[in-house]
Amino acid sequence: MNLGVAGEVRFVVTKADGSVKTDTGFQKNLILNQGLDFFGGGKGTSFNASCAIGSGNSTPNITQNGLDAYIAQQSGVETVSSFDYTDTGDGLYRMSEQKKYRFTGLSDVNISEVGLASTGSTESSYYLTTRALIKDSAGVPTTISVLSGETLDVIYKIHKVVNTGDTASVINILDGAGGAVPYNVVVRPARVGETNWKLISTDSTSFPSELGFATTDIVEFVSFPSLGKVNANVQKSTSSYVNGSFKSTITLTAGLSEGNISIRSITPFTGGATPNNYGFFNFQMRLGRVSDDAPLTKTDKDTLTIPFEISWGRYEGAL
Repeated sequence: MNLGVAGEVRFVVTKADGSVKTDTGFQKNLILNQGLDFFGGGKGTSFNASCAIGSGNSTPNITQNGLDAYIAQQSGVETVSSFDYTDTGDGLYRMSEQKKYRFTGLSDVNISEVGLASTGSTESSYYLTTRALIKDSAGVPTTISVLSGETLDVIYKIHKVVNTGDTASVINILDGAGGAVPYNVVVRPARVGETNWKLISTDSTSFPSELGFATTDIVEFVSFPSLGKVNANVQKSTSSYVNGSFKSTITLTAGLSEGNISIRSITPFTGGATPNNYGFFNFQMRLGRVSDDAPLTKTDKDTLTIPFEISWGRYEGAL
């Protein structure tokens, strides 16, 4: 399942009398390598916790780790999230989270660059996840002036884009006697359009630690299978994230007392007796033996260990 991250930013300067002096409209920004590393864990809990502004004008580069010339930083307010699914014909599901960052007390400053930060609140401590230059209506980098008594609102929208199509592969399941049985696996998104999706306030370490097993098939991506057996007592291990890899491996293990049915589908999730929160990804997977499409039969003599590799990147298509 493919996942991409993209961002847009808008700058609004309001005069002391309440009239709008400048409104750039939304402009695309760059997700930095640091921003993609955020999803590996250990870089705070919110991709867009704060916004930093500066006066630098170098061309944004994915390897940058800070603004050219830091001026100030503010935390976000007025968070608005959208999980609605619209069939646009391209097979993509787009979610977004928008925050406003209000800067006051900026006395006669010129601003030309901006970025989001997941941690830190000072020039020496912030962890930058995005960067953009302010541009005019023709797309040319420019500078906006904020005079004494004026207010700058930076409105940042981060998008998470998921391919709703199936991903098919073949895996070999060890039979415990030295042999391996090949199974076709189909992975499909689940609950598309619901608020159960995690947007950008989490990372891959929040991947589910529970499994739902069903004898029934996977369903349309706007729903999830009717779970015949839910097991909260699943062991979870997470590989150490390597910066720059933009992928993480999580292994879930169902023990001797868990999932002992003819397993046609598996739905990973987090929390409670029903899948009310999936974490970083929401998906369902179908198992069918290659030779005859039989489901996977598990008994109380078997353990089932499933490694999941999660990967992500920039989305550069239309928003």
